Amino acid sequence: MPTKIAERRRAPRFPSSDRVKISFENPTPVSVEAELVETSATGFRIVHEHQELISGLDVCLHRDNVSSRARVVWTHLLNGRRVSGCVLL
Repeated sequence: MPTKIAERRRAPRFPSSDRVKISFENPTPVSVEAELVETSATGFRIVHEHQELISGLDVCLHRDNVSSRARVVWTHLLNGRRVSGCVLL
């Protein structure tokens, strides 16, 4: 019988399919196009093609003329695409 794993998420997730821009300094300004695939009250998940979006990097999410500060928590390569999870600051 499979063991149940306790849910550790603090907020419900909601699917999305919006195109967004992610910007950061490394050390010069960088802007990355990404697809927002999931959102919550505490963070979001994006799909992108940029190697420099790594854990610990502070970024700015630009969506619908609103900017939000966030930190990249993890990045995985999944089916040939980079997926990053970010927490809002």
